[in-house]
Amino acid sequence: MIGGSSTRRRRYREILSVLSRHGLGAFVNEAGIAWVVPFQRGLMGHARRERRYTTAEHVRLAMEDLGTTAIKLGQILSTRPDFVAPEYIAEFEKLRDRVPPVPADAIVAIIERELGGKIDELFADFEREPIAAASIGQVHGAVLHDGARVVVKVQKPGVAETVAQDLAILADLARRVSGGRLASFYDLEAIVDDFSWTLRSEFDYIREAHNAARLGEVLAKRQDILVPAICWDLTTKAVLVMERVDGTRLADLPAGVDAAAMANVGAEALLVQVFEAGFFHADPHPGNFIVTGDGRLAILDFGMVGNLDDELKYQFLLLLDACVRQDADDATWALESLGVLQSAANRAAVRRDLQHLLESYYGLSLRQVNVSAFLHDMLGVIRRNQLQLPTELALVLKTIAMSEGLWRRLDPDFNIAMVAEPFAKRARSRRSSVRAMRRRMVDAGRQSAFAAVALPGQVGRIASRLDRGEFEVALRHRDLDEYLDRVGAIVGRLSTAILASSFIVGLAIIGAAERPPGWGVIAPAWFVGGTIAAAGLVARFIMLGRHRNRR
Repeated sequence: MIGGSSTRRRRYREILSVLSRHGLGAFVNEAGIAWVVPFQRGLMGHARRERRYTTAEHVRLAMEDLGTTAIKLGQILSTRPDFVAPEYIAEFEKLRDRVPPVPADAIVAIIERELGGKIDELFADFEREPIAAASIGQVHGAVLHDGARVVVKVQKPGVAETVAQDLAILADLARRVSGGRLASFYDLEAIVDDFSWTLRSEFDYIREAHNAARLGEVLAKRQDILVPAICWDLTTKAVLVMERVDGTRLADLPAGVDAAAMANVGAEALLVQVFEAGFFHADPHPGNFIVTGDGRLAILDFGMVGNLDDELKYQFLLLLDACVRQDADDATWALESLGVLQSAANRAAVRRDLQHLLESYYGLSLRQVNVSAFLHDMLGVIRRNQLQLPTELALVLKTIAMSEGLWRRLDPDFNIAMVAEPFAKRARSRRSSVRAMRRRMVDAGRQSAFAAVALPGQVGRIASRLDRGEFEVALRHRDLDEYLDRVGAIVGRLSTAILASSFIVGLAIIGAAERPPGWGVIAPAWFVGGTIAAAGLVARFIMLGRHRNRR
């Protein structure tokens, strides 16, 4: 057990305390009795304000109180609009690691331990005042002995242990609710596993350094983009040293900078990553971009990236192409090829929703389409039908929507669809080229050969299971459950009628045979009551039958 049983119990108590406080707020909102406990008046530690706290705000505040793991979970959930409602995404996007800095002495101690030398030996100058402080890491400025200006990102002490403990608790909760209704739509354990892998990766600064280096290679031909260089000899799992980039934030661009051109530069850089490399920076937050003095757009923070393999990229292109052509059948087929449609009924509902969505954009040119709004509507269809997109595809859709929103702040007329069109065409051409077809045929032949070699063993294992009586065949008719429900209802009504008539007739026979006191008065009343009850049952069965026929 991670951290010992007493530490785990203490963490459980902390979690329950936070959840009980903010869970009460969520409950009174959902129950429609928010006036009973006005949290906006400063109750239970909430900030005073005029308007009431929404349920999504209570969830976001709970995540902030729970610390690093919950904050990172919220940030990752904000990239999954396929199953998180828009109002929650809007709140989760506010989750930024605003935490007090760790004392410089503790940071210096970690650097010296990780790099095996005194701070004065490692750097000509080290700024003890941090540039930025987050829940996992803290950033300081420094100067190397050769005069190069760098930033030093250091993992805070004790954070990894707390996060490991929280992830174990989260995995345990996912296992406990894996049989619930929500788990019938979403693979909660797989989602938690993905989140755990992503968060643990953020504790490996060597991986983040490789992400930066790879992105630098992808964008090497772009003279208008800058990706900071990594100082590999001073980088470990807990310390990351890279080139320091000074510049202007996007919100504070000087008058001489062409905002529309800068928006195109940022969008083209993302599209090169998505359509050409299949490797992309997945956190287009305004704070992760600055404009250098020579007019280049610099990209920062490489902890969150996405990967699209060739097959997923091709399916993504099919989906985009079907939407541009406003073909609901092909769009549904593209989703089906992604493996997110589970049944024919599910497919019909998704196709109907897609048809309605695409009809709402009928007649609009590509320039007139707001891509962010369209992706929001598309993800709404996916969410309503309880579909779960592949993680990387959901991430790229969210990244594109965020990117368009970011660059629209610089240029209100910006439209990422116009920038993306040539990239998508080139990607489709590469996919259908002779070389690509030959490569796919070779891959298919190789897979067929492997399958042929493995087939005798698989047949042998099946034969062994048959011989031991371990082989079971389960058949399930798609509409059988509905018929069984109808038969069950008919049997239930028939049983009620038989019991009622038996009770009436039996009591009449016993009364006639035994002639109890007052029977002369009881018998007529019993006869009239039984007749009325029988007529009522018959009328009820007739009405139920007509209702069923109409359905």
